[in-house]
Amino acid sequence: MSKFSLVYSHGSHSSICGYCGSNFGSSKFAITATSLNCKDYQDLVDRGWRRSGGYIYKPHMKKSCCPQYTIRLDANKFNVSKSQRKLINRFNRYIEGTYDPSNNKDNKDGDDEGDEKSKGNSQQNKSKKDTRASSGFDLVKIINEAEDRQDWKHHLRIVFEKSSFSREKYELYYKYQINIHNDDPSEVTEGGFRRFLVNSPLQFESVNNPNTPGYGSFHQCYYLDNKLIAVAVLDVLPKCISSVYFLYDPDYNFLQIGKYSALREIVMAQELYNAGLQDLHWYYMGYYIHTCQKMKYKGQYKPSDLLDPETYEWYSFDKCSALLDKHNYVSFANPPNPPNPPTENNKEYDSDDDDYVDEPPPGMLDPEKVSDKDIETIKVNYKGIIKQFGDIPELKNDGIKNRMKEYYAAVGKELAERMVYKFYY
Repeated sequence: MSKFSLVYSHGSHSSICGYCGSNFGSSKFAITATSLNCKDYQDLVDRGWRRSGGYIYKPHMKKSCCPQYTIRLDANKFNVSKSQRKLINRFNRYIEGTYDPSNNKDNKDGDDEGDEKSKGNSQQNKSKKDTRASSGFDLVKIINEAEDRQDWKHHLRIVFEKSSFSREKYELYYKYQINIHNDDPSEVTEGGFRRFLVNSPLQFESVNNPNTPGYGSFHQCYYLDNKLIAVAVLDVLPKCISSVYFLYDPDYNFLQIGKYSALREIVMAQELYNAGLQDLHWYYMGYYIHTCQKMKYKGQYKPSDLLDPETYEWYSFDKCSALLDKHNYVSFANPPNPPNPPTENNKEYDSDDDDYVDEPPPGMLDPEKVSDKDIETIKVNYKGIIKQFGDIPELKNDGIKNRMKEYYAAVGKELAERMVYKFYY
């Protein structure tokens, strides 16, 4: 049985945007979780929150230069596209030894399902290719085809394990951050890696279904010829697989392994559903930012939905994308009129103040309308004892009450009463 979640609040603050570089353009409300059960985190995710290590934050969509919308895909309804089929077949052909990334002609058109290029005179390979083209594309079968093949040129091994540190993982992270994100080498530390991608507040929860890993934080490690070339950091939650981060060896960029891993994670959600986890058929890809070109690929996994930041209802990506072409920020349930197209010089946000100014962030309650009575039922850990906030007279000063009202407004009534707020005294 899961334990109480234990959290404390940082309140609201602004910082430099990691996407467009705008000063104080990223505004968010944040909490830190020292322990978090998976149901509580699932509910936070479905209210637009996301974690980085134990730091859990919800963007202030209207005050942010690059509004971040939670995106999810129903894995059981996934429609694999032609380009995605090509990507998987190219990956498999590289493992097999029939795709040469240095061959420009092979790079251009050698990955089509019906193409016999680079197959030579091997009747076995030709039969395999014909089967792919003629019998339909079985995503689960084809994506697992390259794993642990002793008769192919390269050996692919995929290990799914609880989140853990190893020197090999850290060295891969170091190489990835410097080469892909241009980080200063002095800032890519082992401690930062542990905090960001190894340490997790999620409580591991086992399940009774066979062939399932349980709920919690995991690493999916990709080994090519016994060399670690990629790590997917994943949370397995009661309703979804949530992608936290993905890092890979830049030497293998030609394999588009980031997009390939997303397809593997979609298949994993399908397999867990078929193993008996009937609520788990969603794949969450984190946040989608419409104005960020690096995020565009997320909309290519269909059918996807975006979370409405005000109603917490889900809307089809295609409908949302059309609205986001016209608005920098929009509630899909209540789109504004007339449109105000997002541009670099025309951002619909106000970054002059860290605090709530005219209205609370979308989807949050107004802290000024949260009553003293509302916050009495918040569970708190005070001096090592869990009680309701209303039962601790020492905490009744206005400053603490205002902090609790802001927290209650941010996480909502149900989570405020279910999670435990930690006081450090």
